[in-house]
Amino acid sequence: MKYDFDQVIDRYGTQSSKWDNVGVRVGNPDALPMWVADTDFVCPTPVVEAVRKRAEHPIFGYPFIPQEFNDATIRWVKKQHGWDIQSDWIVFTTGIVPVLNTMIQEFTQPGDEVIIQGPVYHPFGNAIRDNDRVISSNALLFDGNKYTIDFEDLEKRAQRAKLMIFCSPHNPVGRVWTKEELTKVADICERHDLILISDEIHSDLIYPGHEHISIASMSEKTAARTVTCYAPSKTFNIAGLRSSGVVIPNQDIRARMCKRFQCNRAIQQNIFAVPGYVAAYTQCDDYLEQLIPYLDANVSYTLEYFEKHMPKIRALRPEAMYLMWLDCHDMEMSDAELEQFFVHQAGVAVNKGTMFGPEGSGFMRINVGCPRATLKTGLDRLYAEYQKLS
Repeated sequence: MKYDFDQVIDRYGTQSSKWDNVGVRVGNPDALPMWVADTDFVCPTPVVEAVRKRAEHPIFGYPFIPQEFNDATIRWVKKQHGWDIQSDWIVFTTGIVPVLNTMIQEFTQPGDEVIIQGPVYHPFGNAIRDNDRVISSNALLFDGNKYTIDFEDLEKRAQRAKLMIFCSPHNPVGRVWTKEELTKVADICERHDLILISDEIHSDLIYPGHEHISIASMSEKTAARTVTCYAPSKTFNIAGLRSSGVVIPNQDIRARMCKRFQCNRAIQQNIFAVPGYVAAYTQCDDYLEQLIPYLDANVSYTLEYFEKHMPKIRALRPEAMYLMWLDCHDMEMSDAELEQFFVHQAGVAVNKGTMFGPEGSGFMRINVGCPRATLKTGLDRLYAEYQKLS
């Protein structure tokens, strides 16, 4: 069916974290929400219908995970990423962040080092700190245009670490790692016996000219040490259903993670989670086919807008996802001043770069997963304030 991504939908009053809670989160209740990573697009019709059908039954008792969940995951991973996975490798979880914490608890001890690659999705660091482990930041290299991995530094850190959390595609910098880069990461993990958690939640949202490769699909050796995290939440805007599919070929790793989940009593799903998940991964191919060109056009619009009107803010073209990384160093503002400019003066709620670690200083992250009219409003607000700068 045809989807209208230009449709502006009022989300106020829906318990939306992005819209109803913006004042609490950024300190300005009147700011236009362009921060948290969900979109302002209608969910796919088959997902809505699946949830509605389940809601029509008047009893919302305890559910279980049917085989349809595994079958849907197998289908989607094969179609999108060309990887043949087995049913018994798949574990339902209520999200990827619980996997990070559970793996850290099970496979490391307090004081152990866990590798992340800053600037990176902030729950990576939170999971390490909250569990009394030590962040080992293999900071990405930035040449002013593109981020790359510092493999020499990664090799050194891998000698001391117990675990690596890998963001693929990378949030917030938008890289889709190449086969050569993935091979180097896999080889380092193999040499130093590192378990690898690969967060691939944005892996469906790949722009033309780039190809996502699930690192575990590259070899049996890599698969045997990798926990791969997929979810339909970013792709189909259903984060509120709390459903993820985690692929763990190694039986021992899988059993230990599931046991830890059981001990934490963190394995029970929402009654609507599986119906929505299965519908997304089996009936919504057309939605994604239409979404990618729309997002790609939003990215181009944003790049051109900043280049033409606000050249001191350099937007990096992402290779995936609907989040854009803004290099604001030419603004010559402190991080606190940047936050004041974006959120409080211009009235646009974005994520401050330091949220993603010290490597994010001088940057901001903006969400362009919205109707073009909303995007234009946000950029116009920024431009109006930008013009006042001297």
